[in-house]
Amino acid sequence: MRWFFPLLLLPPLLGAAQGIGLDPSTEQLFRDLETAEQINKKISDQLPLIVNYQLQGGYFTMPSARTYDAGVLSFGFSYLPPYRVWNLGFQFFDHLETTGNYWIFKGIMDSTFGHLGFGDEADRGANVKLILFKRQDDPDYAFVPNVAIGMNDFLGTCRFKSFYAVATKEFFPWNLEATFGWGMGRIHGFFGGLAWSPWRHSEYFWKGFSFIAEYDANNYEYHVPEHTWGREVKSRINAGLQFNFLKNLRASVSSIRGVDWASSIALNYNLGETKGWLPKIYDPPPYVAPIDHDPLGILRSREEFAQELAFAFKEQGLDLYSVRLVPENEGKNRLWIKIINIRYWEEEVVRTRIERVLAALAPKNVQTITAVIEADGLLVHEYRFRTQDLKRYSEEKMGDDEFRIIAPLSEVSKRPKDYDSCQLYKRQKQIWVLTMRPWLTTFFGSSQGKFKYEVGLALGPEGYLWDQFYYCLTGTWSLIASTQNLSSNDILNPSKIINVRTDSLKYNQSNSFHVEQAYIQKSWNMGRGWFSRLGLGYFEVAYAGIAAEALYYPVGSNWAIGFEVAGLRKRDYFGLGFQGVRKLTSQGYQYFHYTGLQYFVDFYYEYKPFHLDFKVTAGQFLAFDKGIRLDASRMFSSGLRVGLWYTFTNANDVINGHRYYDKGFSITLPLDFFLNKSSRTRVGYSMAAWLRDCGQRASSGKQLYNTVYYERFNPNPLLN
Repeated sequence: MRWFFPLLLLPPLLGAAQGIGLDPSTEQLFRDLETAEQINKKISDQLPLIVNYQLQGGYFTMPSARTYDAGVLSFGFSYLPPYRVWNLGFQFFDHLETTGNYWIFKGIMDSTFGHLGFGDEADRGANVKLILFKRQDDPDYAFVPNVAIGMNDFLGTCRFKSFYAVATKEFFPWNLEATFGWGMGRIHGFFGGLAWSPWRHSEYFWKGFSFIAEYDANNYEYHVPEHTWGREVKSRINAGLQFNFLKNLRASVSSIRGVDWASSIALNYNLGETKGWLPKIYDPPPYVAPIDHDPLGILRSREEFAQELAFAFKEQGLDLYSVRLVPENEGKNRLWIKIINIRYWEEEVVRTRIERVLAALAPKNVQTITAVIEADGLLVHEYRFRTQDLKRYSEEKMGDDEFRIIAPLSEVSKRPKDYDSCQLYKRQKQIWVLTMRPWLTTFFGSSQGKFKYEVGLALGPEGYLWDQFYYCLTGTWSLIASTQNLSSNDILNPSKIINVRTDSLKYNQSNSFHVEQAYIQKSWNMGRGWFSRLGLGYFEVAYAGIAAEALYYPVGSNWAIGFEVAGLRKRDYFGLGFQGVRKLTSQGYQYFHYTGLQYFVDFYYEYKPFHLDFKVTAGQFLAFDKGIRLDASRMFSSGLRVGLWYTFTNANDVINGHRYYDKGFSITLPLDFFLNKSSRTRVGYSMAAWLRDCGQRASSGKQLYNTVYYERFNPNPLLN
């Protein structure tokens, strides 16, 4: 069966069993296990993945029913005469492939903006493929081919739109893969492909070579949006080869339509499953020694114990901020401690390190210890340990799973009152910490060049005032920019509603330095799963105001509900002042007084087996348009989080004759992916299909759900 793990020692053991003359039933057991191991190898075996010029599992122009592993991010460029194609892909699941393409019509001037320097005609496309069956899904049906359906270019102008169904079979004895499919649209009728990887078991570099041939069913001659130079077809057979290097780099070359040569290069990496590029050599090992269980008293003073605890937690990457002792009769004392996690993004790692420290240093005359976790000034959850359980855990009489059941994640209880307890240790949060991070803004598809960017640094202090109020002061400084000659007015499709976002370019162009954020925020844990916050100040480069939020998110729940509201003013393009909002009228662009009000009801749901997050937001957006925004994202074991959003509002925003609804994608991952030590800091990037004004919302400080979610996250769904 496929769930048997590899038994590498079976052949030697079998030989030994025969040598010492074991009884026939024992020998048969070893033979059965060896057979199971061979079956496992056959099931897990696979031919090299072949990728086409659109970065799909396929051949050159046609798709196949194979695809990447979940979590793979890929990027590539294809020289596909008469097109040049930039490609981006991400694999959300083993059975779901998504790719995006940017087609450049080489030699055809853009009909609308060509005279302004836009250059060649270009078009964007999005593709999706659903694998209905993979041979690895069920070992009893490993002989059945992979089966998939897909749609190419199903969003936007849909110039290259196709629907197809395809099946792919791998023939391992001959190192051969064969595909047969049918399509409608640009892919018209039946198609197929063959890939032969003769040296895939070799130890040398040529093992990455695959020889490929396909029957190209694209309707070049009669497909109206086709490039005029690409209609000639002398042969439907495209033939060539692909070279895979270390499973991360692919290069292809082939004939195309019998009239030219095509080539591509693509890079892919499994960001979802990676442990990072560098080993975490600067992470401390879990606490082991010294061990001290002496009771609090004459030989072990309270001050000495508190310092031991603070030092041990600091070594583990955790900051101890408070220790309170609650005396009880008969030595049944209680400890209440508050800890801030400054390094790790996995809750189980934090918990294990806390357990190891407390198991080694808990005094004998303390019966229970409550450890409270704080993040972003918010008490998130707590652990309640009995010292007798900690002792059994330290003596390895209790495992991690058992201990987690006995002392689960719990709601934060009330802090012991001053007259009932004794303060053993107290540390104030830092008033300021200087932070610096890279800063990037991009614009894709402008009338003065296809890709524009601005790169710089974000620098500033953040910290806590009076140990209660979180503040953030961030300035951005542009170092390199290519946006200075761009216009913030869309000539072809100007926004007819108030310009709450489409004038964003003016903020970049007004000055190379901006005060991006300057706000203060206070958060509360109100008990029983309820959280709240208030924020005031400059939340982002374009908006400032006052915001409030409430969230119900109990421990152990896979759902939450939140309420938020913000009153906002639009900031000047430079400085700390305020201005009205721009709107296109019959007399041209005019500015009107603007006081924004955004309010939302947010519903969150997490499907924990796959760490799928869904968020439904209903309310009023920045342009006073009302509607619903749908967010879906997946969190991978590496900490990578990739999401998509789509917004429906009543704003009448029209692009190319069609009503536009805001949509896009986002990606974030822990900074420790690039470091040799753990880090909770996350870096991210997001892009919308168009920069428009409908469905827009302003930042309003640190969101409660994100604070709680990331502090409770575990990559292993069994721990949730």
